[in-house]
Amino acid sequence: MFLHFLNVRFCFSRVGDFMSKKEIVKESRVGNLTRDDINFPKHLTSDIVNTALYIHNAPTKEDIVKRVEHCAKLIGDESMSYAMALLVLPTLMDNMQQHSPEYQDFKASRKKTIN
Repeated sequence: MFLHFLNVRFCFSRVGDFMSKKEIVKESRVGNLTRDDINFPKHLTSDIVNTALYIHNAPTKEDIVKRVEHCAKLIGDESMSYAMALLVLPTLMDNMQQHSPEYQDFKASRKKTIN
């Protein structure tokens, strides 16, 4: 499976039941910028985004657990925390929207100003 992020190709190849990450193309370009010119925040690097996508696309709950454990060993605890935060962000946003009176008030005020 190949994932592209800013023209950097990563190959995930099978190793037993797990996947190991190998960078295929080292140089990436966005217009005239190379990867070294772009200052990625540490929570949005390609390793973290690709890890979140790899876990998100697991077919079963058991595979999710295996992938989380395996990726945690590959990228470390801090990076894995960022990847997991990306995965739970939609749930947190939904909970905030449904249960927060502040958000409901904000939404109502935006509706008044838009209409």
